[in-house]
Amino acid sequence: MNYLAHLLLSEPDPLARLGNLAGDFLKGADVRSLHPTIQRGIALHRQIDTYTDRHPIVRQSKARVEPPYCRLAGVLVDVFYDHFLAVYWQTYGVGTLEAFVQGVYADLQQYQALLPPSLQRALPFMVTGDWLTAYRQVSGIAMILERMARRSRRSPLLASSICVLQHHYDALAQDFHQFFPLLTHDVQQKIASLNACDQILP
Repeated sequence: MNYLAHLLLSEPDPLARLGNLAGDFLKGADVRSLHPTIQRGIALHRQIDTYTDRHPIVRQSKARVEPPYCRLAGVLVDVFYDHFLAVYWQTYGVGTLEAFVQGVYADLQQYQALLPPSLQRALPFMVTGDWLTAYRQVSGIAMILERMARRSRRSPLLASSICVLQHHYDALAQDFHQFFPLLTHDVQQKIASLNACDQILP
């Protein structure tokens, strides 16, 4: 899953939530140097990714990605699922998308010094460009893919890959609706298990 889903599925603690986001910004970083609650969020992020990558519905979505984009299937499905989460926020989200996103931006700015350096560097662009709300529009997804293309060696393919979403929109939306409640249930169970362990520890 991509940024928006990780933020929504996190524990409500702001640092845990930011840790869940930070999981995508940790290439080579020493997790042990980060705040313990941020580490907890990162751990949940990785569990979400593992569950998602192994799920047959997600594999079905990836199989819809045709040549020459096949090797980008994992990245594309993550981004496309965030689009559907934003579109159907009233069904799966909390409050309005705008209020949720503004709360995330406020937390990011408040705890900026505790974030991994790569996320600190991305933060001004994320806020001024309103990346998270942009997921709701297909045009916003196109811009996100183009921005990813500028940072990737696979740029020609990423820059044009919005056509995959356009060609398979209804089928991918159906996959998302089948998968996201299952993911939500799994994450809630993981969080409940973590909280139970916390209560047992002295």
